[in-house]
Amino acid sequence: MKGNKRTVALCTSRVFDPQTHCFIEKLNERVKKHKARLWIYALNADVYWDDEQLSAEADVFDYVRYEYIDILIYMDEKIKSHRIANNIISNALKKKIPVIVIDGNYDNAICVNFDYAKGFEILMNHLIEEHGVDDFHLVSGIKGNTFSDEREEVFKRVLGEHEMPFNEDMISYGGFWATPAREAAERLIREGRLPRAIVCANDIMAINVCDVLRESGIKIPKDVIVTGYDGFDEVYISNPAITTVSCDIGLLADEAGRVIDSILLGNEVTNGERGVIPELVPNESCGCLKCEDRGNKVAVDRFNTTVYRYQDDIRNIHNTTGKMMVADSRDKAIRCIPLDFAKYMFCVVKKEVFCKEKNFFLNDLDEEGYLLVYDSAKQDPDIKPFELGEIAPRLEEMSQAGYPLIFQALDYMGKSFGYACYYYQTYDITEYAKSASVTDMISTGIGGYVNMRYQQYLLTKVEEVYKVDALTGLYNRLAFREAFESMKSNPVNHGHDLTVIMADLNRLKVINDTLGHEAGDTAIAAVATALKESVPNTAACVRFGGDELLAFIPGVCDTDAIRSSINAILAKRSEEEGFGISASCGVYRTVLTPELTFEEALRNVDKQMYIEKEKSRVARS
Repeated sequence: MKGNKRTVALCTSRVFDPQTHCFIEKLNERVKKHKARLWIYALNADVYWDDEQLSAEADVFDYVRYEYIDILIYMDEKIKSHRIANNIISNALKKKIPVIVIDGNYDNAICVNFDYAKGFEILMNHLIEEHGVDDFHLVSGIKGNTFSDEREEVFKRVLGEHEMPFNEDMISYGGFWATPAREAAERLIREGRLPRAIVCANDIMAINVCDVLRESGIKIPKDVIVTGYDGFDEVYISNPAITTVSCDIGLLADEAGRVIDSILLGNEVTNGERGVIPELVPNESCGCLKCEDRGNKVAVDRFNTTVYRYQDDIRNIHNTTGKMMVADSRDKAIRCIPLDFAKYMFCVVKKEVFCKEKNFFLNDLDEEGYLLVYDSAKQDPDIKPFELGEIAPRLEEMSQAGYPLIFQALDYMGKSFGYACYYYQTYDITEYAKSASVTDMISTGIGGYVNMRYQQYLLTKVEEVYKVDALTGLYNRLAFREAFESMKSNPVNHGHDLTVIMADLNRLKVINDTLGHEAGDTAIAAVATALKESVPNTAACVRFGGDELLAFIPGVCDTDAIRSSINAILAKRSEEEGFGISASCGVYRTVLTPELTFEEALRNVDKQMYIEKEKSRVARS
């Protein structure tokens, strides 16, 4: 519990899926009655039991704040990962948080499941008692599969209870999928073994069996009754509408709600399985009336979640992602996110994502901490530190409207780097559908921005290597020629003074011969540093030869002060290194014109350098 509010956490996937959306709405309304709140941690795609290849977005479950949670609900069939399930349940139990598992079986949890066997029994009895069927064929799923085996046992048992014969030829296997189900139906037609009723172990197989029968001119239900199982939306808008058993997730939400009631009211609740009986949905394919209301609702939901979701937003997402990638600053990248598109959302990322010297997605970095980089309540990004314990920047305000918080992981190139949190003020399924697109847009936008900035950083480094002498840090010859031509071609500099200073290390051969070439390199680098630190910032400095270092200074300068500074810096460096380092400086003054060549300037300053060298040699002798 945080503050005065109790919290229920839901771990699931695909909040925009109509079934999951229905579960969330029912669950949240139940939670609100207790003045509690619902936090949802969601994947945008199932992981399909592949625990060895979990996607980075599964890291959203690392952000579950167990210390604030009173009840945890885990939707097993929606996430489909035993590793994730066991980890979440284990963490919850360590904090003594009761766990409700939906559609799964785990120890030390309250498991709310459909009684699939009872539902299949109700379906069989409906066909026998309401429609007088006494000739059956079962299209089962996969031989040896738990669900298939269970439905085959119920099939045999119900026939026995009604004193109807059974033999193994009354069962075909459709693999729970389209092609094998169609093949099973074609075989029955080809062999002349069509029964009065074909009972399919799921809806997908029933839809395809109906297609095969219609294509052969067989009327449904006049010639053959066909039924399905599970209550998929497709059965309500197929032709004919198919009789099924609805495993409506809303029924599981109701049962989970009753468990939540007991826990929040302080009643003792024991772990174990709680069975929920699925509902029979009679429809056209068995001779009952069509379920019109459900069919119309499915059609509208399909239109909303496909046409609106993909057609209205895809161009906006594409444009925003591109703008974020090429932005020239972090703030500008975040500012690209359109407020009306990411309404009721905030976004938290790891600080290290924006380290420009290393690419977060290609390196393991060590910097800790998080940043709040986007909050739709603010027109401009206010990027600031964020503690995960805060949960949300305005938690109480977000919770006041009574709608759940939905957490989704941000991930790029297989690495998670934060999360987006949505706090919609309605249960509008199109908004829920949009959340997946917005999360993907921000993930790709920030990830692309980081990659682009890192490429720019690498290009700068490559350019530095190309332009800069490795030992001294000054321009190399080729790069300096470009800088000199740029300086000369700028009309602002025409007709103004240009001073060229050449600093030449004294006694380099002696240093190399007595102390080694490493000491010689140290001395050259020391002279280069002294020259660069002594000349104005407008100067361009170059290592032209082994120990020949030049500075081209546009405008008026004090050469005596520059020489004095060079000598002072080198005197201090001599003390540090333990051997003498000094330089002779030649100075050449001229006027910068477009006609002045680099060779002319170099020739004249070299003459001045020779004079200085002679003075130094005479002084030593």
